[in-house]
Amino acid sequence: MRLAPLVPLGFLGGTLLARVLFLQAPSSIAVDRAQPLVVVTYWQQFGFVMWVALFIAIAVASIGYVWVLRHASLTITVACSALACAAALAFPVVFSSDAYAYAGYGLLALHGVSPYAHAAVTIRDPLMNAVLWQWGNPPPVCVYGPAFVWFAQTIVAMFQGFGPAAPLWALRVSACVTLVLCAPLAYYAFANFPPRTRLAAAAGIALNPVAIWAAAEGHNDVFLIAIVLGAFALIAGSLPLAGAFLLALSPLVKLPGLLAAAVGAFAYARDRSRFSRVLIGTIAGFTIAAFAAWPALSYLSHNQVARGRYFPQFSLQYALSSAFGDPAAIAITAALVVSCVIAGCMLLWRRNVTGAPLLALALWIAIPDPYPWYALWILPVAFIAWETPAAWAIVALTLCAVLRYLPDATTDLSRTLNLAIACAQLLVPAGVFIAGSMRSRPVLPENCTPAPDSALSHSR
Repeated sequence: MRLAPLVPLGFLGGTLLARVLFLQAPSSIAVDRAQPLVVVTYWQQFGFVMWVALFIAIAVASIGYVWVLRHASLTITVACSALACAAALAFPVVFSSDAYAYAGYGLLALHGVSPYAHAAVTIRDPLMNAVLWQWGNPPPVCVYGPAFVWFAQTIVAMFQGFGPAAPLWALRVSACVTLVLCAPLAYYAFANFPPRTRLAAAAGIALNPVAIWAAAEGHNDVFLIAIVLGAFALIAGSLPLAGAFLLALSPLVKLPGLLAAAVGAFAYARDRSRFSRVLIGTIAGFTIAAFAAWPALSYLSHNQVARGRYFPQFSLQYALSSAFGDPAAIAITAALVVSCVIAGCMLLWRRNVTGAPLLALALWIAIPDPYPWYALWILPVAFIAWETPAAWAIVALTLCAVLRYLPDATTDLSRTLNLAIACAQLLVPAGVFIAGSMRSRPVLPENCTPAPDSALSHSR
């Protein structure tokens, strides 16, 4: 085990520190402290204190995390992930109000009100009052798929009778349980890879400190990743049709599932024994998903798209905007994304898995405001090319995402902090990549020669 316990111990230490510091909370945040789930929002100096406690927790946990990636064990991964999630759940505050939004959408659906309509809410009960305190009235339009809204509705229906905090806790605990389950799901999703890579993928996703914190906050990205991993496990096994069908249904939880489904079809395009079934399953799943999501898409096209505002922050695009202006920044960002996608796809088509991190990098660059929980989207991709410098750089990028919490916690939305966070998310992974390239060759033969049955699988 050695350093593996540092992952849960890091969160336990951060939780204890945060609880001690929380005793000194100023009276100015008394209303926030009275909410069912305390969210650090623009707390200025005390927000920084709370963020430091989280940063220490993630920093200590990251030491154990990096060690586990080299000495992974599925049993230890599951145990440490569960313990770390429990410790993170005990943190006295969170840094995101998303769990409130999920509960609000579930409550609206429970009362027959569409969460996709931008309208003032007239429902009043303790839970909705807490939701509106966090998000205002009307709350933001729901941007999630109907399957997740149904899930949130069920959670609210089951737990609302126990008080306004109960549905929020149920959402958070569900996300943590799902993250722990991602360990065996990732192990089977990477079935065509060497055992060491399969174990690293399981640990890399379920023990990533930022992923653990995102789950403890209740972010629904965890549910999407679990569905995607389960779908790929079915495809890698003996049920490619069912796996592709499930993968194509994943956008009903969250829209990025579309990208996962496209990757699934591309990954098996040269696999004659499975591609036809993967293609049929993908088309069937997309068809059902389109019909099921059509009412939501209609609402979004009239509400979110019309009222939405594209505003990059804490990202490469923001840094480019500061230097060259918005039009040039958008053009440069688009060019970088397209270049990474083309280069990554070309490498993967040639059965060189080092193209996978390029696709992950393209996704991260394309996100105008990369919140920490978005790191879950790129984590699994890193292990397709595991033990290459590019893969380690992607892992480093996910860990740096904790910096994004700082401005919202402290009320510091200054240009200086914007640029500092954007540069840190570029320079740290770049340094990891360069250091890894100097220590070893970036392309290892065993990592880049796939088995005949998959364009993305490693040699057995």
